[in-house]
Amino acid sequence: MFLGKVIGTVWATKKTPDLEGVRFLVVHPLDLEREPTRNIVIVADRLGAGVGEIVMCAFGKAARSAIGNQEMAIEAAVIGIVDRVDVTETVSAELDEAARAITIERDGKGR
Repeated sequence: MFLGKVIGTVWATKKTPDLEGVRFLVVHPLDLEREPTRNIVIVADRLGAGVGEIVMCAFGKAARSAIGNQEMAIEAAVIGIVDRVDVTETVSAELDEAARAITIERDGKGR
């Protein structure tokens, strides 16, 4: 699983039949400092996440289970819309500082 920020929506009018009715989002995975990585991931979404929200995503079988179809042609899916993240008790001062910076609130105020 990973945390990411929704940065867009993918629109595809032609797709395989098993993907009909599934919404797709562009998600930027976040690192410990709550900064986007250089990658993006296209994820299936049945929860209704919106642009700007922080989401919890899964890959593979966990993603297909969240969508409800093990045979579906997806690799990643939103499994939760994050309200807040609290991280404590890390092994070093650097990690502790980075972990505290990742506290995210749904209203977007964060840090």
